[in-house]
Amino acid sequence: MAPNALSTLIAVASASVVVAQTLTFPATPLIDQHYPQPTDAPYQIFPASTPYVRGPQTGYNICNSTTENQESQCQTSYFNSLSDFCLWGPPTINSSIADTEGEEVAWCTQPGHGTRIIPQGTILGAQLLTTTDYWMITGLIDQTQIDMQEADYGGELDSGGQDERGNPIGGLMYSTAFNSSAYQVNWWTEFIGSGMFCLKICNPAGNNEAGYCQHTLDRIGLGYNCPSKYTVGGGFQPGEFEVCESADITVPGIYVSAGVTLSYSQPAESLGAITTIPYQPSTVASSSCTTYTSSVLFASAPPAPPALSSAAGSKPTGTAKTAGVTTSRAGSAPAATGSSAGNGTNGALSVSVSMGALLAAGFGSFVLMA
Repeated sequence: MAPNALSTLIAVASASVVVAQTLTFPATPLIDQHYPQPTDAPYQIFPASTPYVRGPQTGYNICNSTTENQESQCQTSYFNSLSDFCLWGPPTINSSIADTEGEEVAWCTQPGHGTRIIPQGTILGAQLLTTTDYWMITGLIDQTQIDMQEADYGGELDSGGQDERGNPIGGLMYSTAFNSSAYQVNWWTEFIGSGMFCLKICNPAGNNEAGYCQHTLDRIGLGYNCPSKYTVGGGFQPGEFEVCESADITVPGIYVSAGVTLSYSQPAESLGAITTIPYQPSTVASSSCTTYTSSVLFASAPPAPPALSSAAGSKPTGTAKTAGVTTSRAGSAPAATGSSAGNGTNGALSVSVSMGALLAAGFGSFVLMA
């Protein structure tokens, strides 16, 4: 081959590598994109016009009264209080987190956010721990009411993601926890599955938001990332709802052994299941707890739809999976301006554990795989 021809091939190959990298990662990761108020958000953070490997954002970030229904594709979420928070959940009925992590939509306990509304009776118990550095809510949930499969062991959703676009892709989080009005929280993480959930948001002006809300320990689960009485040592029962002030937890992955502070990093998924973790998570002191009832907290939520006894676990309306074929809900698009165009979840465990067994065991030895 002539030298000039070889040089041309090398140049083309090098250009291809650069293009591949450009198509995979955004110029600015989601975690570094700032839209302080909800009204500052664009229609989509990652529209279809940008050809990323995982595809475009499936939902939208401009959400209002025209998008507020049980088919909404809103991907702007809120965490304001024990009675007013949202969870990321699948957009189609009877889905797993592993199959939909990039497409999750916001399900909120209260109307007014332009999202889907979590039906009454879905949140079975919850504890909100507040600190100046982060807020963390953990609890029990009937996950089928937000379109998850009953037996789904779930995983982690966060503002990082394997391609730095978040899971869900383009998902935004706002909160009044650290500000007088709803303000963007860039570092957040959610674990959900096996009838449990944890949502943690970190104060943009607090200490170590990248530590308390880190996205690198998705495979060791909720107990290590969100240690609370729900997830460590048991003692939590359905029907309990409380808000407590709290000391800061130890940053996930940091532990002390023989007087030495060490850091744990989870092994690559290619190395197989995690069987040994060198430390146990522990809870921290809480105080000034106030208890509530679900009827007071979620009075504005619609009643849960009646369940059907089909093998697929489908609900009376919407989308069902049949014979491996998924029909997606179209969802409503906002009437406002805008044009439509982490580490991710790694799958489910291969064992089955009933909700009753988890409660009886107090989740002490259970590891939620993400």
